[in-house]
Amino acid sequence: MSHTTSNSHFKKTIVAIAVGVLVAPHASWALDLAQSPPGTVEPYVAPNVVISVDDSGSMDFRLDQENATGATNNLVPTVAAPTVDDPTRKIWRPTDRRMNVLKYALREVFNDTTLLAEGKIRVAWQAMNANNGTPGTLNTGTTAQSNVNSMKSLTTAHRNNLLTFVNNLTPGSSTPSHRMFKNADEYMRLPLHQNGPWASKPGTTGAPYLGCRRNYHIFMTDGRWNGAVSGGSQDSRNVNITLPDGTIYGSTNAAARPPNQLYHDTFSDTLADWSFKSWADRLQPAAGLTGSVTPIAEYDQAPATETIGGVALPKYWNPKYNPASWAHMVTYTIGFSSMAYTWPGAPTIARPTQLVPFGYDGSFPSLVNGTQTWPLLDNENKRSLDLWHAALNGRGRFFAVEQGEDLEKAFRMIIQQINTQNEPDRGSTATSGSNASRNDVGKYVANYVPKEGWRGWVTAETVKPDGTTIPAAGWAGKTTADLLDGPGFNLTTRLILTWNDKNQYGAPFKWTADEVNLSTAQKNFLNLKSDGTNDILGQDRLNYIRGDRAKEGVESPPDYPATKPFRERKSRQGSIINSEVWYVGAPSSNYPRKGYASFTQANKNRLPMIYVGGNDGMLHGFSAADGTEKLAYVPRGVIPAVGRLTDPSFNQNHRYFVDGSAMSGDVDVNGGKDPSDPDYGIYAPDWRTLLVGTLGAGGKGYFVLNITSPGTTVPTPGNFSEANAQQLVVMDKTRHASEPVAAVAVCEDTTATPIAAREACLAAADMGHIFAKPVVDETNSQRTTQIVFMNNNRWAAVMGNGYNSKSERPVLLVQYLDGDKRLLRLVATGTTATGSHTNTTDNGLSAPRLVDINSDGRPDVAYAGDLKGNVWKFLITDMDETKWGVARWGGSADTTSNHTTNGVPLFTAKGGTEGSPNSRTLAQSITAAPTVRANDRKKEIDIGGGNKKLVAVGGMMVAFGTGRNIATDDPQNANKQNLYSVLDNTSYKLIGAKKDRIAVCSSTSDPACSELVKSVDDLPAPVTQSGLVQRQIPVGSVFTRDGHQFWTIDASTTLDWNTHKGWYMDLPETRERLLKPMDFYDSSNMLSVFSQVPAKGSLLDPSVEACEAGSVDKERQFFTLINIMDGKRPSVQILDTNGDGKYNLTSDMGASRVSVTAGSHTMIQRGSIIRLTGKKPDGTDDNLDNQTFPEQSMRPSWRQLR
Repeated sequence: MSHTTSNSHFKKTIVAIAVGVLVAPHASWALDLAQSPPGTVEPYVAPNVVISVDDSGSMDFRLDQENATGATNNLVPTVAAPTVDDPTRKIWRPTDRRMNVLKYALREVFNDTTLLAEGKIRVAWQAMNANNGTPGTLNTGTTAQSNVNSMKSLTTAHRNNLLTFVNNLTPGSSTPSHRMFKNADEYMRLPLHQNGPWASKPGTTGAPYLGCRRNYHIFMTDGRWNGAVSGGSQDSRNVNITLPDGTIYGSTNAAARPPNQLYHDTFSDTLADWSFKSWADRLQPAAGLTGSVTPIAEYDQAPATETIGGVALPKYWNPKYNPASWAHMVTYTIGFSSMAYTWPGAPTIARPTQLVPFGYDGSFPSLVNGTQTWPLLDNENKRSLDLWHAALNGRGRFFAVEQGEDLEKAFRMIIQQINTQNEPDRGSTATSGSNASRNDVGKYVANYVPKEGWRGWVTAETVKPDGTTIPAAGWAGKTTADLLDGPGFNLTTRLILTWNDKNQYGAPFKWTADEVNLSTAQKNFLNLKSDGTNDILGQDRLNYIRGDRAKEGVESPPDYPATKPFRERKSRQGSIINSEVWYVGAPSSNYPRKGYASFTQANKNRLPMIYVGGNDGMLHGFSAADGTEKLAYVPRGVIPAVGRLTDPSFNQNHRYFVDGSAMSGDVDVNGGKDPSDPDYGIYAPDWRTLLVGTLGAGGKGYFVLNITSPGTTVPTPGNFSEANAQQLVVMDKTRHASEPVAAVAVCEDTTATPIAAREACLAAADMGHIFAKPVVDETNSQRTTQIVFMNNNRWAAVMGNGYNSKSERPVLLVQYLDGDKRLLRLVATGTTATGSHTNTTDNGLSAPRLVDINSDGRPDVAYAGDLKGNVWKFLITDMDETKWGVARWGGSADTTSNHTTNGVPLFTAKGGTEGSPNSRTLAQSITAAPTVRANDRKKEIDIGGGNKKLVAVGGMMVAFGTGRNIATDDPQNANKQNLYSVLDNTSYKLIGAKKDRIAVCSSTSDPACSELVKSVDDLPAPVTQSGLVQRQIPVGSVFTRDGHQFWTIDASTTLDWNTHKGWYMDLPETRERLLKPMDFYDSSNMLSVFSQVPAKGSLLDPSVEACEAGSVDKERQFFTLINIMDGKRPSVQILDTNGDGKYNLTSDMGASRVSVTAGSHTMIQRGSIIRLTGKKPDGTDDNLDNQTFPEQSMRPSWRQLR
């Protein structure tokens, strides 16, 4: 993401002109496209959760004292003034009874179907004393029984049983805490049985008994235990104890003991003994279980050691992490009242500063290094320490609740932690701004959960100037799914539009008897079941997609009644997987064109919006201010298959729909006449903000929406309405992959295709699945460089044609957005017959990088890669579009090959296998847009007489990476991928009466080019692999900290510009590839490179619980800084390798590559620091602070024409 802001339209450090001596500048498709993300269909195994609550007599006491004198019987808290962190703040009165607070907390948490969806966990429960006949203990006999409080999936029925238990809780009697721990432990050790907690479906089905199922005990009490149940001494390290994985815990030989003093005491029969036993002593023999549990990603990514209390504590013994790989139970404890978190009998032990949950300061470091030890619990005034100790021994957390409202918070946080340990990865991010040094920045994160019916949502955060994040105030702590699913959501007024393919206009996505909204053909598609049969439920399917839930089944699909045949959803919002969130605020492109200033002024208070594609069949437009949906659009190309969403088997057969990314730009739809035009004075501009959306694997082509007027922040209504559907939907050229398309040969056969239909026929044949992420303006993250004003004075969206087109050839699409809105196709392979050449077989063009050579606001060159590893250069400098096309070379470089011969690419990338990386015979797909910058280096030439002279190298450096991740077998492909930067040595000259246009220098005798082209060697020429120098990243990292590894770059081979034309570098990790566009770091020549080892996994049924250990490899990602010119690392230290806050080439070992978290990242500049932020697996921020470049006179600058 961009991290600087500027008022310039085109950033003047991106490119330069080479003039004078300053600078020379449905069939069987080719690809089987993946329809679900690798790894995220890993079966979800619901964890077992045992809940133990206190119903002792003290639970009748007031919150603020140890008696019931003056207690009040309020059942709910009072509503308090909202805060930024808690917009729905509630508080309990000091006189309220503890039991009422507990009941309310449990009801709120377990009634929250967003937090705890159906089947999210399996739960059992118990109370200390069985008061009022509530279930007092878990079944702990010799044979498991199926009781009302036994372990079962959290279905509606079992949830209701739990809530009935909660409602019947009555305080009375003592606090036998040990019994709760003993019951929970022995319950999990019962012999395997269909009624037991390990059963596949407790009460019904026994095997398989899954060893990968995680187990948790949540224990809550308001005081100090009394009475004891003998459990012996379990956590003493003074005796020989070996854990199930072979790790030594304790030994009679002091020298053999690991640094685990924290867990140890020398006393018997404590709660800590029981929790340690539940964690350390295998709950079930491995032979009886299928599969085994693996440590969560947080443990895998943790640093090897952490210094605490002066001890280098290995992560295995760090209570922040859980290394257990055997059947075990994690313990969370909650102390409710000061009696539960104060210990006057042990005054030297200081509690941590943070209470909910306990932090890791106070006496925690002393307990780690052994200078303090757990005391003998011979008196109640010490026993509160047992709750803290028990949580540490059970690898959970202790929550010390001071305020009544914090009890609900504690239960909710524990459930959230349990959910996090069992949930899949996160999705993409986008930022509403890019410079936190002057203003707050809105951050929007897209998420999805396969297990919950592929539920998706977007959350909003505010990034403060200091780099910290807080929930976005206007969103009131809710997600977009919360708002769509909320009780106040109005389906009737929900604005969803689509494209009527008969009448060729935008229309409401609503069913009518006629063809005003949908054509008969479109309604017929909706009437189809996924097996192709017609059930005449098209109107119901449409309503389902709109959000109607009346015909959704309940529980298991086989039990769906005929009146409710559709898939049960967990949310109206579907998965957001590959679509990036796109932010649109007030107009900010600062075009120096007629009428744009007025347009900007008129829309300065425009409601900020975010747009994102969803696999619920639509593009969503949400208010960035509060998360409410303002617009949704169902593209024409998804309608043939969108009915699949209602199929009860969809959860096991996920399909992409609107999975591509949107981009937007401001456009004068009246064309934008040139000031030299005689009619310029009377010409009236008509500026609008247009959005171009794609479908990714969900379909082919693109659509265009007019998103100019969603409303204002005042607020004032915009024009987003059904009545304006034909104004809002500009065009829709999407098509489902199953729709028939004529071959190119048929289109060009005049006997088969009328001349008038030829262009539409060819356009359909060339249209493929467009996956590419938008190419974003480096200075303005709200604007794409793909929506531009062309050299023929027309506005257009410029895209690659994508993959799996009928023609299978690479084509640059120039979709005009003004006038006749015609599509211009620039075919890279000319008239070469499809299928007759490697470049016209299984091919397609990726996103282009458009380059404005002379800074007039019009792109002159487009560089784009294809699936065959070609980097095509399209010359679009002329005012006449018929002269645009693939650039030629040598003496013909001022012409193009479009519509004639097969073009010659600037470069063709070829690589080897992992075992033979230097064989370089395999095509390397290029799926991300290249990155371009004017070459600012010099070279020494011989000028005769033994004299040398330094001259500018000139030309453009075109950097790109290789690799793809779109087909089902792509994640497994281990062929070597590369990063390249090659020199396009083309020089340009100014032409025209006003010298305001450019042309290519293609002759040694052209006076305008005489200083640049002195011989044929200076004429434009393609580049070959032999002309590149190699760069390398050594296999071994130079440093590791906080889960990040650091590497340096070996650039020892000198790049000689007289013989070399650039550089290349093998990406070192197995399966590593480049899938995202590269940006420049801090306006320097340094490329910011994010490369990935994509997730891969088995195709598993997510609805069937199973243990598939090792079948899923999570995504890994790397951030590299490398100079686009010569492939060297930065000359100053940018990465803080050792984490000391200093940036030194020696102490930081010159590292310029680091492993980072998976997913999208943001860069926020704070003074001289640029913070790189991603998301850890648990959803918290992962920050790396990097240095900006020092201001230097040699920094890249804009080179003026002369």
